[in-house]
Amino acid sequence: MTLPAISQWNAFMIETLRANGMKNEKLLELLKHEDTEGLNEFDQTFDYHDLVEYATENATQIEEAIQTGYKIKFASNFGIKRLLRLKYGLEEGTDYKMTESRFDDILLSQEQLQEFTSMLSPNWTIVSEQTKDTTVRIHILHATLVN
Repeated sequence: MTLPAISQWNAFMIETLRANGMKNEKLLELLKHEDTEGLNEFDQTFDYHDLVEYATENATQIEEAIQTGYKIKFASNFGIKRLLRLKYGLEEGTDYKMTESRFDDILLSQEQLQEFTSMLSPNWTIVSEQTKDTTVRIHILHATLVN
C-alpha cells in the first residue's frame, strides 16, 4: 500500500494535535467541518488554517494520512528532530546525538521503527541494529552520506 505524501508542515500540525491528546476521529471531524477555530482552541501552537485548507482541497488524502499513516514529502533536520519529540518524546542530547546530516543512537521499538521508516522522506536513510532487548538502535543518515 502506498501511503499518501504530505508536507512536513502538515505532519507537524497533525502530530502536535495528537501529542496534545486529540484523537484521530475528532481531528477528522474538525477538518471535515472546516473548524479552524476548534483546532486553534484545542492547541495554540499553530494557526491551523493551513491544515483545514489542505484538508478541504485533499479530503481523501488527509483522511487516509490520519487514519493509516503518511510519508513526508521532504524532511529537514529540524523536521526529524521535531517529529522524534512529538511522536516518541525523544530529545536531542538525552535520547540521541544529532549532527547536520545524521541522527545517532536512537532507540525505538519495532513498531515505532516501522512507523517512522514508512513516514520518512526519501532524502534520509535509516540504518538499524538489533539490541539485546526488544528495542532497535537506529541511525538516520542524510542521503548524501549514503551514496
